[in-house]
Amino acid sequence: MGMKLALREGMVPGESIGAKFENARKLGYDGIEITTSSTREALPEIKAAQEATGVRAVLFSAHGGALADARREEREKAIQAHCLALELAAEVGGVGVISPPLITMKMQPDRPRIPDLWPLATREELERQLLVKQYQRLAAYAGEVGAYIIIEPLNRYEQWWPCTLAQAVELCQQVNHPHCRMMADFFHMNIEEADIPAAIRAAAGWILHVHVADNHRQTPGRGSLDLRPGFRALKDIGYEGFFGVECSVPGDKMEELRRTADYLRQLYEEA
Repeated sequence: MGMKLALREGMVPGESIGAKFENARKLGYDGIEITTSSTREALPEIKAAQEATGVRAVLFSAHGGALADARREEREKAIQAHCLALELAAEVGGVGVISPPLITMKMQPDRPRIPDLWPLATREELERQLLVKQYQRLAAYAGEVGAYIIIEPLNRYEQWWPCTLAQAVELCQQVNHPHCRMMADFFHMNIEEADIPAAIRAAAGWILHVHVADNHRQTPGRGSLDLRPGFRALKDIGYEGFFGVECSVPGDKMEELRRTADYLRQLYEEA
């Protein structure tokens, strides 16, 4: 099977959803990860663009709240946002919703964290227990609508936990639902994993999506990260999902994104 490439919505040139889908097609991409247009109102335009171009709306984003906020109303807001995004993904035949569990708590420091209740439990232990319950709720709903909740491990500077693929697998195992899976991001793995191919192989069966970027978070081929060993590992575990390009784009976007697609497919063939 060939490499299926996707772009984040904001990376694609175009003033409208339809223009973005058409440009993605022209540039050699198979999908778009929907971010700012992850709304009920935008869905008809997304459906029309998908049908007109053959480019898939692969993933949707959840906006609002935080799954581990100390305030119940903020946690429920996050649950509702995730459920809406899961509905949207299912309605267009997308894969699901990416969810980095604690990025909002890390990157929005004014949000109150759950208090430390030692010796009953530390703050971190309580957050992890809460996340298991939250993702069990979301996975059950994902199963009902026909989509997946996809946990994303991030580097330590963007999220306290999970940071490694193994930690994300552990969370998925605790959630214990077939519609809860995780993803692998080469930018974050380059920071957190001692051995990227080994980490990928150890997560076999759990990886449902992949993000690619170079070591400095620009388009692949502009930095020093060799993606081929990781691609080889993904082939070895039978990964057949999308490779989403998530990074900054230097220079002319149309030229650079076309080069990136060609470059990634070349590396994938070499792996």
